[in-house]
Amino acid sequence: MSIASPRNRWFGINWQLSGSSGWGLLGMYLAVQAERDADYSALPLVGASRIDWFAPEHTPVLNGILDRSKKTLAGYRKGEAARLGFPVLHSLGNRLGSHDAAERMIGSKNIGFVFFEESEMGADVVSAANRFDTLLTGSSWNTEVLRRNKVTNAQTLFQGLDLSIFKPVRPSRAEGNPFVIFSGGKLEFRKGQDIVVEAFRRFRKRHREAILLTIWHNHWAHLIRGIDSRGYVFGLPVLGPEGSLEITPWLEQNGIPPEAVFNLPAVPNYAMPQVYQQADVALFPNRCEGGTNLVAMECMASGLPTILSMNTGHLDLIDDRHCYPLLRQAPVAPVPGVTRGTDGWGESDIDEILERLEQVYVDAGEAAKRGEAAASFMRDWSWRRCYAGLKGVLGEISG
Repeated sequence: MSIASPRNRWFGINWQLSGSSGWGLLGMYLAVQAERDADYSALPLVGASRIDWFAPEHTPVLNGILDRSKKTLAGYRKGEAARLGFPVLHSLGNRLGSHDAAERMIGSKNIGFVFFEESEMGADVVSAANRFDTLLTGSSWNTEVLRRNKVTNAQTLFQGLDLSIFKPVRPSRAEGNPFVIFSGGKLEFRKGQDIVVEAFRRFRKRHREAILLTIWHNHWAHLIRGIDSRGYVFGLPVLGPEGSLEITPWLEQNGIPPEAVFNLPAVPNYAMPQVYQQADVALFPNRCEGGTNLVAMECMASGLPTILSMNTGHLDLIDDRHCYPLLRQAPVAPVPGVTRGTDGWGESDIDEILERLEQVYVDAGEAAKRGEAAASFMRDWSWRRCYAGLKGVLGEISG
């Protein structure tokens, strides 16, 4: 099958658009921004899910895009190869691996969009990179790792934020109210929620009114393996009857009583500001981020004082004027069967995390100042800017 581009230029998005994942949101916002810009039009090639979780003000535009895709691909039989007369974006992960559709949907030019965590690479990675006209990475760290491994066609393009949704609204904490620590991101070893558990357990011994607010849902339960490998926690949360992880009982087994935890299920992206408004600080002692950590970006844009581990993709966000960096980063040994290639990862120091939490707790004025500075910093991180970078790349490779 072959599909030519119409007069208004197209680019394909070769992964599933979704309102419930980082990749899905990236695809949705690129498509919507392109439609509003009008120089290019996006053609989603894999379909979409959880559209109701996407910001309602954008869904009419998105529905038009999806309708165009459905009509254009009406003759396409799932699984067959397709030669497309326009550039195509492909999603890539560790070792530049891709899903099967990347092998079938071949564009006139092919752009790999890559977020990876494993720094171990070989000749096969260089070979995979050469299949693409260019690679766009989600962080400066990803670009540096690729260049160290002799991949020369990589450049950084940061993901964006919907700044109409994520903006500073910081009500001050009333005296006597609990001190709320937010931790978000899917539960897994590299995101370091076991470190959060240990730090919170110690912090609550000093401040009994502290609450841990979590959104740790994980669509891929097998990824939680290894979270207990460092000795901060024991056991793994089990899947409940509705397929969600039973976080609160697991935390109770690890010394955090239910009254000190407020665990939320997955929340639509457009509703997340309501969550951030409940917190006093966000904590991200992540061991590795291939991108710039979308949840941390949202917290910062919302003016929430944010503690960040100083490693990998977080490095693009960190400045001690607008966040609380965790400077002490020990090397991370790979966990057999879970991850490999951990060069550049960082193990945050529990004592330093406690120092940072105490800073926020004691000096609310300074915390608010850094939150405001973070929101100001994030004003440049719009999806419009992200799309403008992509548009420039499309122009370059198309001549």
